[in-house]
Amino acid sequence: MIDLFYSSIGDKLTEIVRDAFGVNLLELIINLVATVILILIVRFVFWDKVTKFLDKKKENIKNTYKETDEIKEEANRIKEEADKTLADSKNEAKEIIRTAEENATKVKQRIIEDAKTNANEIIENSKEEALREKEDIIKEAKSEVVDIASLIASKMIDENIDQSKYNDSILKDLEDNNE
Repeated sequence: MIDLFYSSIGDKLTEIVRDAFGVNLLELIINLVATVILILIVRFVFWDKVTKFLDKKKENIKNTYKETDEIKEEANRIKEEADKTLADSKNEAKEIIRTAEENATKVKQRIIEDAKTNANEIIENSKEEALREKEDIIKEAKSEVVDIASLIASKMIDENIDQSKYNDSILKDLEDNNE
């Protein structure tokens, strides 16, 4: 009777499972046992390999991120150095330009001063030369005036006057008049 009871419960349970899941209870149990066995095999045989594989992948990803961060930091450092070098180059170029402008201004001033000095020297030399020529012309004129005056005086006076004494006296008179 108990067998009958269990048999009838087993049949009923099989019927309920088949209606609910659309499978036979025996097939369900076989599938559950096979799944548990498969899980146990995977757990004891492949689990360490799978976890090691996943750990390696995880470590590779961490290393990749770390390398990426290092490369990024290096790139930022290089960029900062390049920016600093560029700024230094700009400052150096400005200093070179400023120095060149100062030197050009000094050269310009020196050239102007030299030109003024040369012009003043030329003017002074011209004045001196003009004065010399003027003095030469005045001397020639005086000499000619003396000669003419002496010629006129000798014609006016019929006496024999010494020409050199007369010329000296006329020159002396002319110099006294000029002073």
